[in-house]
Amino acid sequence: MRLKLPTPLRALASDERGFTMFFALMVMLVSSLLAAAAFLATNEDVALTRSYGSQQKAYFAALAGIDEYKFQLSADPNYWLTCPTTAKASVPGATEEEDEVTTLGANGHALCTANSQPTIIETSGTASGTFRIESTGFSGGKQRSIVATFTHPGFLNYAWVSNYEVEDPSTFTPEPAHCAHYYNERVELSKSTYPKELTECPGIPFIGGDELLGPFHTNDAVDICQYQGTPTFGRSGHKPPDRIEMNEGHYQDTAFGCGAGLETFGEYTTKGATLFPPATDNELLETADLQLKGRTVIELVAGTPNTLNITSYNFATKKFVTKTKEPWPANGVIYVANEIECPVKYSPFVYDQNYKEDEEKPNCGNVYVKGKYTEQLTIAAQNDIIIIGNLTTTHKESEPEEGKPTENATLGLIANGFVRIYHPVTTGTENKREPGKCNATNQTAATDLPRKWGSIENPEIDAAILSTDHSWIVDNFMCGAPLGTLTVWGVIAQDWRGRVTAGAGAGGYFKSYNYDERLKTKQPPNFLSPTTTSWFVTRETQPCEGPTTAEGGKCPIL
Repeated sequence: MRLKLPTPLRALASDERGFTMFFALMVMLVSSLLAAAAFLATNEDVALTRSYGSQQKAYFAALAGIDEYKFQLSADPNYWLTCPTTAKASVPGATEEEDEVTTLGANGHALCTANSQPTIIETSGTASGTFRIESTGFSGGKQRSIVATFTHPGFLNYAWVSNYEVEDPSTFTPEPAHCAHYYNERVELSKSTYPKELTECPGIPFIGGDELLGPFHTNDAVDICQYQGTPTFGRSGHKPPDRIEMNEGHYQDTAFGCGAGLETFGEYTTKGATLFPPATDNELLETADLQLKGRTVIELVAGTPNTLNITSYNFATKKFVTKTKEPWPANGVIYVANEIECPVKYSPFVYDQNYKEDEEKPNCGNVYVKGKYTEQLTIAAQNDIIIIGNLTTTHKESEPEEGKPTENATLGLIANGFVRIYHPVTTGTENKREPGKCNATNQTAATDLPRKWGSIENPEIDAAILSTDHSWIVDNFMCGAPLGTLTVWGVIAQDWRGRVTAGAGAGGYFKSYNYDERLKTKQPPNFLSPTTTSWFVTRETQPCEGPTTAEGGKCPIL
């Protein structure tokens, strides 16, 4: 028997209004949860967006700091020498951003020092000739840093660099007073204020047989003498083409029936950078691992390891002392300083007198050098460097580049005074520029000298050479018979032009100056850079410091 519910209960059981209410409540609960989740997500996005915006503003503030540094550098090319560090300051035109800039130390120095190139300019490796600044931007509690690397065309980018293409005025007696002008200004001065301007500061012509095989630069104009051939600048077919930079052009020498023919291989331009030599090399004294004083003779001896034979003057005993198999300097830098003062004034026209005075008054920081090397080295002298024999490293001995240096070792020769080729003669010009006074009998053989050094025929030199205040020159260049070809693989940089010959068929040497491509990446230790020229940013990097999160450190997630 089936139980029947009363009619009112049956109606209540079939009513769906309670179920609808429950469903509505569930929908409201889910909607509330979704709304809460959306609210939380939105808040997080707002925070992340605010953080991202602050980081971006900090980044652009750091860029503003670099732009401000570049502005100061363009206004004063020596600005970098002050080792500038700026305190945190507001970015112009911004309300929330600030920046600060620090010049970073170089060559292992944690900090840089004003007017100290070794603590500012990197001097070795692929970064040689560069300096770095770190600019940090701040905004909304966030910070971003950018390290900018500045570089410029340096001496080691060229086979030849000169400031003035006229003879060093210090080699004249009396010394002319108005030589420190470039060609176009010299021409104008010769018309008015100083009528003897061009004659008292004569240019030195490049002549037929001279080869400058590599990039070339002068701040001045080049004197060309197309006599018995045409001088050659640049390397045929080289990629990329060599830059031949003659900032004031070239002109025809008026003597000896010269023509003005110029043969160049590469890109000839009169709009090169302006490269000034540093005032001195004295700053290398503080970094040199081997420091010597007075007249010094150094022979480089290749081996495993390389060693040095050194003859120097002992000022206590007043005698010259020779030491053999001395160790190579740990940091690859030798500096030969003056002892109190240097009483000898150099002249290329006094026969053997320079050498005799240097032995009798050995106070001058002169270094006589020859030999072979297979390790990195820089030799710096407070006075002169005198090359007394071949100075070479490992060579390629086959065509088409016979004699080209190979392997890794490079050599720097840096002098405040002259970098000279030793060439003794017994009689000479008596300070007169008359080649007729000299002939082959003037040349002194090695056996005629107590030093056992003589003139060098066809010398070979593998080095980056820099005279900060004078010239690259051959002693007594107007005397004696022709000595062949002077071959240099490397760089020659000088303030004034120095002579290496009296002319075609006369004493001295033809030039074969070849750029050593290794110097782009394998620089000598602590080689100096130009002091004033156009700097530009070659690289910008962001250092990572602290956790890689949106909230901490200098390496945020973007």
